[in-house]
Amino acid sequence: MWLSNAELAGTLLFALILAGLSFLIIRSMPKMGLNITAFRKRTLVWTQVALVLTVLQLNFKAGDWRFAIILGMIVLFTGSIWLSARRYDQLLPTAPDAEGAPSEQ
Repeated sequence: MWLSNAELAGTLLFALILAGLSFLIIRSMPKMGLNITAFRKRTLVWTQVALVLTVLQLNFKAGDWRFAIILGMIVLFTGSIWLSARRYDQLLPTAPDAEGAPSEQ
């Protein structure tokens, strides 16, 4: 039931790789030059897909936690990138109104 030393080492290595990737993606987000709203929506979809797969894995594979742990790490990875993209999207200044358009007060 518990993880062997090799499985634990592999899990920790996978977690370190995901943490490094998320750090690089989050730090380079302002320099990406892409539509951050679309990027945020895509990462939300992947977070939801990973979460559904994790819940299905936990429900249908009783007693084996190895794959559920990996899926849970992917949920955390995509969720952290989505949350960072959401925060970055909120910090961006809104686009100014078109010139000559009446502004509502």
